[in-house]
Amino acid sequence: MMAGNLAAMYDLGLEHDRLYRKPLAQFQDLILAPGTRAAVLKSFIEHKLPAGRPDYMKALFIEAAARQLGERWVGDSCDFIDVTIGTARLQDLIQTFAMETRNPVGTTIRPFAALMTPQGEQHTLTTHLLGLLFDTLGWSRTVVDPGPKNAVMLAATVARADVVCIGWSNERLAGEFQHLVSQIRRLSAGRRLPLVVGGAAALKSVDFLVEIGIDCVCDSVYSAARICKSFYDLEELNQQACAPGTPPAGKTDTGKTAIVSSSGIDWLSP
Repeated sequence: MMAGNLAAMYDLGLEHDRLYRKPLAQFQDLILAPGTRAAVLKSFIEHKLPAGRPDYMKALFIEAAARQLGERWVGDSCDFIDVTIGTARLQDLIQTFAMETRNPVGTTIRPFAALMTPQGEQHTLTTHLLGLLFDTLGWSRTVVDPGPKNAVMLAATVARADVVCIGWSNERLAGEFQHLVSQIRRLSAGRRLPLVVGGAAALKSVDFLVEIGIDCVCDSVYSAARICKSFYDLEELNQQACAPGTPPAGKTDTGKTAIVSSSGIDWLSP
């Protein structure tokens, strides 16, 4: 498969790849089966998926499984309790893989991504899943709670970040989301720090996100990681092009918002 077609497949989701359809169906049964332990789910991913694939396929597989779980709930083939238990199992699985994959504490590795959600956001699985994907891609990252008690950590994280990713799923938290964006911009004053946003509420609020100048809206963890890498690579080129002693011109100072989906990238003006 050509690289471009492969990227499009990953954007669409592994449920559209024939090699993963049977494993995903079997994995769904495990997620919903009473008494399934995290070790069983972990063993399935390590031994039952197509061989010879890169580590980041684990994250994309879990994302596809989570998406299918949500679809089953919407289609009334499982109830809220099933979804709650299944989501908790996936969250535990993500944390287990992340502990094995993350770079040792204290190592300084770039690029660095800051991951966060608006205060009060309960849907954090995708944020942690994106963290796992960054781990498998060799990035350094952290998930930070932007609450008032973590102001110092938030400031330190934003100061270090090459890109900030915000997961926003609850539409009722629009005010909290906008406050978070304002905090990040205040803490990153003097440089153009890319803001990449995803989640159910984000996808329903594109006009609002364009209006407040969000750099990119993504509909999958793969598209988010891909655009973050593009932002980082662009900044690296920008720094190389600057004369000695001249500050970088800025990362994404286009005045536009990129909407990244399986159909490609659309640039929207505010």
